[in-house]
Formats: sequence, C-alpha cells, structure tokens
Amino acid sequence: MTILDALDGALGGRGTDLRKLSIRDLDEIADLLEEFWTAQYEVAPTLTASRSAFVGGWIGPFFSEPMLRRDLSDALLYYPKIMVLDPLADFFSRGEGLPELWSVGYVRPDREINRVASGPAMWRNIGTYESIRSDRASAVRRFASIVDNLYLLEQPIRAGVIDVRSQWPIIKARSGQLETALQSDVGSAALQHYLSAADISGLHVWDSITGLQVSMNLPVVRRDAPMQAAPMLYYLAKTLAVADGGDAQYVPTNEASLGLLRTKYNDAVVRTHPAAMLREVARIAVPSADVALREAVAIRQSSDNFEDWRLSLQALHRTTVSDDAQTLRERVEETLLPKVHSVERELGSSSLGSSFRKAGADVVIDGAVGAATGAIAAGSVDPGAAALLGVGGAAAAGALRWLLRQYAPAPIGGDQAVLATLIKAQQKAE
Repeated sequence: MTILDALDGALGGRGTDLRKLSIRDLDEIADLLEEFWTAQYEVAPTLTASRSAFVGGWIGPFFSEPMLRRDLSDALLYYPKIMVLDPLADFFSRGEGLPELWSVGYVRPDREINRVASGPAMWRNIGTYESIRSDRASAVRRFASIVDNLYLLEQPIRAGVIDVRSQWPIIKARSGQLETALQSDVGSAALQHYLSAADISGLHVWDSITGLQVSMNLPVVRRDAPMQAAPMLYYLAKTLAVADGGDAQYVPTNEASLGLLRTKYNDAVVRTHPAAMLREVARIAVPSADVALREAVAIRQSSDNFEDWRLSLQALHRTTVSDDAQTLRERVEETLLPKVHSVERELGSSSLGSSFRKAGADVVIDGAVGAATGAIAAGSVDPGAAALLGVGGAAAAGALRWLLRQYAPAPIGGDQAVLATLIKAQQKAE
C-alpha cells in the first residue's frame, strides 16, 4: 500500500475538490494518514537484491516539488528504487520525538553568559499545518499543492520505484537511541576535528536547511563548545535511522556529507550520489525529465537489463569521479553517444535496411516481400501478405515467422534496452 492508496481512501476518490475542504476535513484526513504512516513500519521489508537508496540533500524531503523534478529524474536513471520522505507527513507533523533545543553559552565582556538555543524543533515548523491551521485558505492551498505533486508521480510511486515514507514514526520510536547517538558523536574527537576543518555550507542541520550555525561573535563557554556541532550530527543520526527503518541506504550528495559519514563509521565504504555525472547522462539519453519519470517503471521491466545499465553507469562514475565539468561532459559523451546512436539505428533499421517499418504494434515488410502483423503470433495472417508469398493458412503464418526471425530487428538487451525505452519515449513525446 502506498501513500496514494491511503490518500484515495482518505479523500473518498480522486474527484474531490481539494480547495473546498474545511479545517475539520483536513483534521480527519491527517488522522487517517497518521494510521497509514505508523503501519508502514509494521510491515516487514520485502527482501530484494538491492536496497532502496535514500539520497541526501534536497531530493529526500522535496522530491515531489517541480523544482526538483530534474534531480529526481536523474536519480531514477541510476538507482533501482529510491526512498523519499513523505511531504504530507512533514506537513501534518507535530514534531513528536524531536529533542529539546540545544543551548550554547557565550561569554560577554562583562563575564555574563548569553545563551543561544537552536535545533530541529525550532526549524521544522515552517509551513506546517499547525503553523497555518488558523488560515483555512493557506492550509488547503498547501495541502492541495502537495497532493497534486504526488499524483503527478503516480506511476513510479504505485509501482514501488519511489518508496514514500514518513520519517516521524522512526524519529519518535528511536528518540532515545538518537539522543544516545548524539551524545556519543558530540563527544567524538574525530568528528569534532572533522567539522572544525570541513566546509559546513553543504551540511544539513535539518531537511530544509544547510550550512546554518547559530552563534554569537563572542567566546563560547568551553564546556558548551562541542554542542555547536549538535545540529549537523543529529541530522546525520536521524537520516541514518530513517534509512534503516525503510531498509534503505543513505547516499550523501556532497563531499562534506560523505566525509562526515566516513568519519563517523571509520571510513565506511560509501560514495556520494553522482549528481553531476547523471545530469550529463540525462542530457544525452533523455533530455526531458518528464520522459524519464514516465518511463521509470518501463526501464525496470527487466531487472537484468536495468542492472546492466546501472553497472555501466557505476563504471562511468568511477572513471569520471575526479573530472572537472568539461572533462566530465566529454567523457560521458564519448561513452554514451555511440550507444545512443547504435540504439537509434537498431530502432530505425534492420538487416534489410529500410524494408521494415513500424505500424503501431505491428512490423510491416514493404514491397513484394510481404507484411507481417501482430496476428501472426495468434496463428492468423494478413491475406495480402499470404497472396504475395503464394501460400495460405498455416503455411503463410510459418513463412512469415521465418521471415521475421531472419530479417526483423534483433531484440535489444542489456544496458541498451534501457536506452531504447528512453529514446522511444522521447521520440514519441516529440
């Protein structure tokens, strides 16, 4: 069951005019969805060959927003499945399970102490239902916008390619463990040393905030100094807990986040999300983000083909990981363009050159050779084709199958099958 199934039930169908909902309606919808979000973690995860990827940065919490459609599309070209945070759960959340604000003291010239408090309990409330509940129009408008964006991704969500989960049951259930992990991390000399030298501008302190460090231009109270790192360390612990709850693997999106993760886990074997490489791949293979999203399920119809595609991208990533932007672009072009052109030739030609042309789901052989339709598979045959061949009935069907086996374009497999699906969809869209 997906969030869209839960929404279908809560809304009583897709025909509901969301902008006419009342605050009471929204309250009831929130209660119904809360049951679904809790139940998500009561179901044992399905054992699969590969876990979902929980991509860090903005994709996780904001995957459904139009401004991130291209980034989501790129990620779906690479990972078999991705786990993302449910935007409706964040909208309706009351912040249960979050830690108290962390307080850091700063010494004034008169030796008095000024204290600065910060933490996710302060930051997560921006734009939530409870913050705008008194304004029905704003609350309904925001709810409708989130729902509309989710339904635009209906196919990959319902197919399980995009696993949409609430983070709040995990935050609440593991609040004690998260507090223990934070205390350990704050006291870690290795983590403190890393953060003191790292570029923290790319480090998240909450889902919607990066690089924030609330401080004063005064000397910090020595015993409080380690707590300056609490927001970044809590965010990492929370992210890992949520990924674990969804049987996913957290994938950092920048070197600073990767370094923090490796420091925490003693140089764990993990790589960053290859965003730049995927953007170049998408530029060549599927220029339209909408096409990649629509075909997210289709390119996974053969798990072997998609795995071949993924392995080829992994190999490409390994060779380009240190490239500058121009070198990356050139190397991706050198690797992918020959494959794209090969697939385009396969889709548009055969060993008889232009003798084959497509007619819907049928394959037609031009001229005196004859015509083969999809009905061949059912044992029937086009009368015109039979006449051209000088045979009839079962003999005609057999002759046409023989022709197709010899002269029809060979099936495209492996990583090129994924490219073929994307290219055909792009051509159809044009």
